[in-house]
Amino acid sequence: MNEIREIVTKAIVGKGKKIIRLNNTVTPENEAFSILGCWVINHEFEASLSDRNVQIDGTLEVNIWYSYDNNTRTDVARQVFKYSEKVKTRQIVKDVSDDSRDVIVRILQQPTCTNASINNNVIDVEIVFEVLAEIIGETKMMITVFATTSSEPQDIVDDNFENEINENFIDESKIVG
Repeated sequence: MNEIREIVTKAIVGKGKKIIRLNNTVTPENEAFSILGCWVINHEFEASLSDRNVQIDGTLEVNIWYSYDNNTRTDVARQVFKYSEKVKTRQIVKDVSDDSRDVIVRILQQPTCTNASINNNVIDVEIVFEVLAEIIGETKMMITVFATTSSEPQDIVDDNFENEINENFIDESKIVG
């Protein structure tokens, strides 16, 4: 005879993914002649749940290596940017307790500078990264429990699997080397 039982468990109840593009400007100390490199470091963020969306607030540091003085000297311009982005999520499970929801955000693609250009002694930078937001919540699931035919506990089957392994299955005389 089968029985149906309800189990209360935590599961992913909502998901969302977003490619975030940030455009900012960096003002170097000297008049930039050319850009030699651009790096994004020290990315930190916090995520919170706002209705069915995930709010991500973070900071990242942009370092731009540039030349100046008619391409004879170099320097690094550094600037910390703050950002705030909302990730829309799709609800996977409908029956969820709102008080028990948590958020997990993972960075799928680390922040990178995809474009940097000099405009009137200011360096315009474009930073791109991708995030995955998951909402974890308490939900119920129904399972079928199959009863055993006898009241005695089932015997544990010992397959003796380790004795059946042939350790010499590779014929070394046929290996071309």
